[in-house]
Amino acid sequence: MILDNSGQASSIAPVNFAILDSGIQKLDVGVFPHSGETVLDANASMSYKVKLYDVSYGFEFKHDLLAYKFPATDPRKQVPYSRKSDQFDAQIPYELEGWRKGVHLKGVEDVELKLKRAYARLAQSINAKRYDQFEQALANREHIMATSMYLNKHESARRISNLVKDFEDGFELMPLASDAVFHYYADGKMAAFKRLNGEPAMFLQNQEKQEELSLDLLFYIPEGKTEFEVI
Repeated sequence: MILDNSGQASSIAPVNFAILDSGIQKLDVGVFPHSGETVLDANASMSYKVKLYDVSYGFEFKHDLLAYKFPATDPRKQVPYSRKSDQFDAQIPYELEGWRKGVHLKGVEDVELKLKRAYARLAQSINAKRYDQFEQALANREHIMATSMYLNKHESARRISNLVKDFEDGFELMPLASDAVFHYYADGKMAAFKRLNGEPAMFLQNQEKQEELSLDLLFYIPEGKTEFEVI
């Protein structure tokens, strides 16, 4: 997740999809300058919490697994960034393969070009209304989401059907953002393009409703293959 705002901002997001099995999970959090700047703002601040919820019979908060607040920025110093590596123990009733057997992307030639091709393939399936191809492209991702978010078959199927409904309801796919920046994830095994404000580079707009729909996707290259796939 990336936030690039000049004022205060907060966000809540599930991390379940990033947890493949039980055990120690690593977390890397950074505070960086605003786009176009080279040092942290004097008022820069950041705190985070990892919360545990019981979803057996609803959505019940249990306790914090982790909490940290970055020290205040010293206005007398030119601080380029601040970073914190942390970890927490997660005990879950499933195990996923996910991106484990993915290629280490930092050694892949023309990696950004290959990722753009992956976005283009998705765009082609949406624009051509080949929604079966779109659904197949997202199959691994949706399996991870359904398992980690404890969704039943109906809830899982509805995730894709709701997207298709939006596609058919006046949302038009926009060209990949011109300010798209390549980002690595999962120790270099996953990647995605993000806009400078942290939003996904792939998005749709509905001019009539003045609404925007982002497709927040991550990609990897499975071992033995040479092209990106959604994960």
